[in-house]
Amino acid sequence: MVGIRRQRQERTREALLDAAATVFASYGYGATSIPRIAHEARMSTGAIYANFSGKQELFLAVVRRVVEAGAASRRHHADVTADHDELIARMVTNWTSTIETAPDIVLLMAEFWLYALRHPPLEEAVARLLADVRANLLTNIVDAGVVPDSELAGRIAGAVQAMAYGYAMQRLVDENAVSPEQLVESVGWLLRGAVPPAQGVVAAITSQ
Repeated sequence: MVGIRRQRQERTREALLDAAATVFASYGYGATSIPRIAHEARMSTGAIYANFSGKQELFLAVVRRVVEAGAASRRHHADVTADHDELIARMVTNWTSTIETAPDIVLLMAEFWLYALRHPPLEEAVARLLADVRANLLTNIVDAGVVPDSELAGRIAGAVQAMAYGYAMQRLVDENAVSPEQLVESVGWLLRGAVPPAQGVVAAITSQ
């Protein structure tokens, strides 16, 4: 019985997050209200307050879900792809495909950034979520064997994150500004450029 109740609560929570994501992306954080989200979800405001303390917690939960979904997708690609280059290409292509099929995610992230700028006391929570994305990218880069040095991989992860978000904004405003293939190519350049010259070649030269 407890298990059934928990499943029902989880379904309710997911439905509320779905509705909130739609409303936040459509109206922005400022114009979104709890009643509007409840209407979108076809639930009462009481159902929202039974799961979240208010609009702020709900908004952060929506963005957290986006971040976790991205991490899960990259982890899946890592599990099923052995080739390093193919893995990086798949991960980047997964992001570009998301922009094409679910542009609301970009709108949510834009609201997320604006929210942090307009609410300084909450910058830490927003920064933590963005740091989680970088940390996950770092893990992906190291695990893929492309850049074994974790410190260097961390700097690259920050650059990849910036490129991915910049691509998303440009693509939604002008789809001809940059193509998905260009992003894949650019990330490849970044990763290859970060790897020192082949140590085997250097060792061979210095040993002569």
